[in-house]
Amino acid sequence: MPLWRWATGLLMVPLGLTALEGLVLPTFDSCTLVAWAIETRTYGRQGSSGRDGRPGRDGVAGADQTATADGTPNQFSLAGQDGDAGEAGENGRRPRCSDQPRQVAYDLQAPSGGNGGNGGRGGDGGRGGNLTLYYDNPDALGLITVVAPGGRGGRGGPGGVGASGCRCRWRSWNLQTCTGTPGQGDHRCQTNRYVCRDGRHGRNGAPGRDGRDGPAGQLRLVNQATPLSAETPSQTVTLQALVNQPLHLSRHLWRSKPGAPALLAPGSQVQDTYEEYTGRVTSTLAIDWQAPRPLGGFAAEAVTATIEPDGAVTATFPEGVWFDYGTQRQADEVRIAITQAVRERDVTRLAWGGLHGSGSDLRAVVLDLAGESAHLQTQFRVTLRTTDGNPRDSHRLHYTTAYDDVVPAAAVTVTGNRFEIDLGQLPIPARRLRQGTYAQLDITAIRTLGNYSARQPIPWQGQL
Repeated sequence: MPLWRWATGLLMVPLGLTALEGLVLPTFDSCTLVAWAIETRTYGRQGSSGRDGRPGRDGVAGADQTATADGTPNQFSLAGQDGDAGEAGENGRRPRCSDQPRQVAYDLQAPSGGNGGNGGRGGDGGRGGNLTLYYDNPDALGLITVVAPGGRGGRGGPGGVGASGCRCRWRSWNLQTCTGTPGQGDHRCQTNRYVCRDGRHGRNGAPGRDGRDGPAGQLRLVNQATPLSAETPSQTVTLQALVNQPLHLSRHLWRSKPGAPALLAPGSQVQDTYEEYTGRVTSTLAIDWQAPRPLGGFAAEAVTATIEPDGAVTATFPEGVWFDYGTQRQADEVRIAITQAVRERDVTRLAWGGLHGSGSDLRAVVLDLAGESAHLQTQFRVTLRTTDGNPRDSHRLHYTTAYDDVVPAAAVTVTGNRFEIDLGQLPIPARRLRQGTYAQLDITAIRTLGNYSARQPIPWQGQL
């Protein structure tokens, strides 16, 4: 048998059994009805959450040094600093319980406690310093002590404790309301039962993660007495600078080998893997501007040149500009000949130019607003759909595809920056091209320059 909740008057609303667990129903006669409150209000003020703890500072890396192993005992202390501990999260703030209202005609919810703040993460330990050693005699390395451990990571801060919620002073109460005239048949009374629910306990904050230990320093060995000259493995210069003067690049080459601690004095603390110098590569990069348009509009564009460990030179051109070029290498010189250049934003500045003619003489016109047609290869894909219906007679026209393919070059005429696509030359049934036919024409322009490519849709809908 279902239980019912009385809301107002004689309206009955079903109430689940779980909502009545622990409640004692009062007895009633034909003039007394029992109901439970629907509305719930809060009182007092909720507790606010504590602030998160600040993260600990990362440890400072050990200093990098360069020295010569000349047979004299020497020691280098290059340890990284420890990371700082993270701060503790603040405890949640207690709510303001105030005075609980009495004998009110609605349920009450006591304020909840604030959540604790999360602990701050521990700072990472600083890496150990790197040491570059020049030497002539390998035995001299055994007289060098290098202490370059990484710093320890800081401990994460503890999370803050959540605050307790307020507790209700009065957990339930009854209020009776009556309608009609006492002693008359329309007299009805109902007793409403109201409850107060305790506020929840605030959530405890999560502890911060511990910081990572820093890596130990690395050893680099150069089997010569004279210092290495400066290297320029990568440079970024303007296109104008590269055209006027070749760019000289150089890179030191290193080979990774295991067993670094065994080469040094006992007690040394470095990474097991060390770097051994094996030589140097050099190259020169030059650019020839052979494009038909002047360099001026592109002179300030930045080019990044890099020499790889195998001596190969790569050039990275700026985003936003398309370059077509060829590369030649002679001895240690790389020469790039730029034969064309177009700004990317100008590639897709095509616009619909309308239809001309009719039937077998029907042509679609596309205009190049940027005037780049002479510098780009342009291809068109056309999808033509037509209908025998009329939109004035039907709002749901059925279109069928008459053509969907790349347009042959012979069907495209270019005059300056004006393209004419001869639709009448395409294998389209003549009835589909009759004047007055309603059509959907989707033209996709495919424009390329060297390895670059872009597509631009140009849709049209109307009467042929």
